[in-house]
Amino acid sequence: MIRTALFAVMLLLFAGCSSLQVQNDYNPQYNFSRLESFAIVSPKRSSVITLTQERLKSAIEEALLEKGYQMAPKQSADFLVVFHTDVTRMKEVVNDYESLGLYPYDYGYWGPAYIPSRYEYTYDEAKIVIDMLDPKSKRVFWRGTATDLLHDFDTPQQRIAYIKGVVSKILAPFPAAAKR
Repeated sequence: MIRTALFAVMLLLFAGCSSLQVQNDYNPQYNFSRLESFAIVSPKRSSVITLTQERLKSAIEEALLEKGYQMAPKQSADFLVVFHTDVTRMKEVVNDYESLGLYPYDYGYWGPAYIPSRYEYTYDEAKIVIDMLDPKSKRVFWRGTATDLLHDFDTPQQRIAYIKGVVSKILAPFPAAAKR
C-alpha cells in the first residue's frame, strides 16, 4: 500500500513538472507579412463568459500587442483570433510487477517471484486552442494549442499568471508584426 501511494505521488510530481504540451501548425503559403491588426472574436458555444475566458482574452491581447500588432474592430482587422477551451476526464492504467524476492523453483534453482499490479489514475486535462483566421475567407491560417493537467490555484493572481504563461508559450512561434 505504501509503495502504491509513493508511486502515485511520484507520478503526480513528475507529471506536474512537465505536463504542459504546446503545438503549433500553420499554412506555409499564407502571407504573414501583411498582418498589422487583429480582433478577438468570442466563441459562440456559450452565452456566459467565464473568468477564464476573460483572462485568456486579456492574455492573448497582451501577447499580440507585445508582438507589435494593433487591436482593430472586427470589420477592419487583418486577422481574427478565436480561442476555445476544453476539459476532458482522462484515465491512465499502469501495469506493474512487484517483486516478492527470491523463491525456489523446481530442480533447486532460485529466482525472482513477481505479483502483477494494476493501478488506475483519473485526472482532468485542460486544452486551449487559439486559431488565427483570415477575415475574408474565414479559414484558419495558424493554430496553437496547449494541453496540461488541470491545476488548482490558491489565488486569482496565480491563475492569471499561469494563463499568461501558457498563452505566451502558445504564441511564441507566431511571427511578430512587420515593421512598416
